[in-house]
Amino acid sequence: MRQGEVVCLEIPSSPEYVAIARHAVEGVARRMKFTPSQIEDLKLAFGEACTNAVKYGCPCEETPNVEIKCVVFEDGLSVEIRNSISGCKHPKFPAKPDITREGGFGLYMMRQLVDEVDLTWGQKTAIVRMFKRTETPAA
Repeated sequence: MRQGEVVCLEIPSSPEYVAIARHAVEGVARRMKFTPSQIEDLKLAFGEACTNAVKYGCPCEETPNVEIKCVVFEDGLSVEIRNSISGCKHPKFPAKPDITREGGFGLYMMRQLVDEVDLTWGQKTAIVRMFKRTETPAA
């Protein structure tokens, strides 16, 4: 794949579509020659972000779509997950997970698995952007 190529996917905001989106991101990463362990890290981080978008992002009476955008860069892959939100609090990245409560590991895990992760939280839209660098071959 070449620098600047963009792959976009829009899925219904429903859990059964997350696996389809995860396979699409995996396919892009494979074409970019990421290592198998990098691909697994990316799939896990993306899957968590996408699941959160589906699970928490949408008003119950609506089922808006979740938009996924992959952008190829010379040194890595940018993945963006965009969804509608309603009445949600802006999540914070924990320095370490709180093992005394259920949930809350997703944001921590994303930070561990990809090189960069950023949340943009608006009144009606949430965007998670992740960047995973390709490994540079040893000289």
